[in-house]
Amino acid sequence: MKLVGRYEVGDLIGEGATGDVYKAYDPRIDRVLAIKILKAGYRQNRRYTARFLREAKAAGALSHPNIVTIYDVGEVDGYPYIAMELLEGVPLETVAANGGLETRQVVEVGLQLADALRYAHSMGVVHRDIKPSNIMLVNGGRSVKILDFGIARVTDPDGQDADTLATQIGQVIGTPRYMSPEQVLGQEIDGRSDLFSVGAVLYELITGAKAFSAASPISLALQITQADPPPITSLAPDCPKGLVFIVGKLLAKRPERRFPDGGRLHQALRKEFDALRAESLEAGGAAWRLPLQARVMLIMALATALALLLATAAVLDRQYSAMRGMAVTSGSAIAAFVADNAGLRAADNAALPPAQRDWVPLQAFVRAAAADPNVRGVTVVDADGVIEASNDPALLGRRYLARPGEPVVDRGPGGLVSTQALAAGRPAFRFVRPITYAGRAFGKVDVMLDASALGAAATLSRELLLALAAVTLIVVMATSYAAARLFAMPIRRLKAAFEEAAGGNLDFRISHRRKDEFGELFDAFNRFTAAVQAELDRAPAARSARPATHPAVRVEATPRPVAPAPEDATRIEASDAGPGSQVWRERWTRVVAGGARRRAPAAIGHGS
Repeated sequence: MKLVGRYEVGDLIGEGATGDVYKAYDPRIDRVLAIKILKAGYRQNRRYTARFLREAKAAGALSHPNIVTIYDVGEVDGYPYIAMELLEGVPLETVAANGGLETRQVVEVGLQLADALRYAHSMGVVHRDIKPSNIMLVNGGRSVKILDFGIARVTDPDGQDADTLATQIGQVIGTPRYMSPEQVLGQEIDGRSDLFSVGAVLYELITGAKAFSAASPISLALQITQADPPPITSLAPDCPKGLVFIVGKLLAKRPERRFPDGGRLHQALRKEFDALRAESLEAGGAAWRLPLQARVMLIMALATALALLLATAAVLDRQYSAMRGMAVTSGSAIAAFVADNAGLRAADNAALPPAQRDWVPLQAFVRAAAADPNVRGVTVVDADGVIEASNDPALLGRRYLARPGEPVVDRGPGGLVSTQALAAGRPAFRFVRPITYAGRAFGKVDVMLDASALGAAATLSRELLLALAAVTLIVVMATSYAAARLFAMPIRRLKAAFEEAAGGNLDFRISHRRKDEFGELFDAFNRFTAAVQAELDRAPAARSARPATHPAVRVEATPRPVAPAPEDATRIEASDAGPGSQVWRERWTRVVAGGARRRAPAAIGHGS
């Protein structure tokens, strides 16, 4: 087979119970896709083929990111087919066989399955064959796609099947290992049947084992309808209790005990996902096994230390900026004073020839100004850039050289302020200010002031603030420890009460006089134990008032006509034989060579 309609069929890429999947090419729109063709055993049943096409078309109307997209449905030369999206990924069946997924990934898969089924069920489509091989992990394992809606059941708005063949009692289609009890029994099914199958899939991903593992169809049917799978806690002890509860609810035998729809399942899994995320954030503290008061104390200490560190750094920065501003203002005033006193002499000397200039009075003024211990140097430069007065005689007569590499603190019309490191690393401010007289410039002055006092003041402030922060941190730690201890005491008391109640002792109540939230918790516990005790007291009376019944066992082996079914189809029915008993009758037909019909063991009875 090379062509199916306009599709060029390539290699076989998958095989299911009802059809084979091939890689194909659509030349009309130049697209590579997958095409599923119904197997010969099913093509021979025209009623099944008609339903397959009708329901596949309805499933093709589904548009959801976690449901494979169906492009086309049709029949060519007796070959019913479904053209669908070609996925690049890994079947969940392969992932489960290779060790499964981490708990968080299992929850993420469940969330996507729940949302996809919520949407499909709202559109009136029940999948009926949810299993790992029909779920594909795509996008690097970040998302899933549900495949094979080819045997989906479509309901009309009134909730009834659109095809009477699909609702005949005993018609069972799907993979037995993942069927719901009502599907195994051939009863009416709805979206809750798919949720049971999701529970079986999640169970397998968590534990690495099949939820129902019997080898024969009859034993498997009995397991699904009567037995619970081994507890998850015995196979995966680390599985969160919330996830264990969700899977157990999904695998409930009675549909009304499961989640009512995919939306409610999605809500439950979302809460579990949020709990896992919160648990991962708390993993460090849990690993330390510290008591509550120690954890609260450490958390408060870290938070307080961080707040104090940021606040102290901000205060010190603002304080140092303010102190430096004061020092710059003071130094600028001193430099302006020196420039003003040198202005008249510099103007007079500028009008004289160099040999007649007199700088002696200005040198005397500079030496007097440099006598201040905070003044590290004073230099007066004439209009030609020559040093005419300085507290360092070695600089007299030399040309003044600017220091461009010094960090600039302030720059403005009044001059330049920079910083410089003196000997032994002592800081200093350099103030360079022009000498002006009558609006004209006659040189500049260079005044250097010691900034050690500023550094000492900043150091003292830092030490004081750090000491204050340390005292505050100690107080917060002590207070938080004491407060946490007060919280831990009623928590331990409530825990002991629950353990006592779990042991079967309900004949006690928590006595207290608290008016806070813990008092409300104690009162709630007392009401809970009282309600449980009352319910237990009513149970014996109800049992004694109930009329005695005698379960009967009925085993029927009389064959009766059955409708022809496709190869490997299974038919299982249930009926009541009396109050308190249930009789299971199992029949199936198998098409063998020559058209012979074989009948399996007639019935299995169950009663007391």
